[in-house]
Amino acid sequence: MVARIIERVERAAIAPSQGHSVHEYLEEPLKEVHESPYLIIYQFSDAEFRVVTLVHFKEPLERKRLTSR
Repeated sequence: MVARIIERVERAAIAPSQGHSVHEYLEEPLKEVHESPYLIIYQFSDAEFRVVTLVHFKEPLERKRLTSR
């Protein structure tokens, strides 16, 4: 499972704009990709790609998981 998540993060880092906006927090500059059963939440700029959190899809995505940016 860890190898699959790492591979998915690496693919997202290559094409970060391909991710979906985080539906719970559309006002945030975040994207998400799925590696079932997890959601990988990240942000990116021209200079940086950073995973913000990893959450099981059945867990609520609480704002406090996004604030340690």
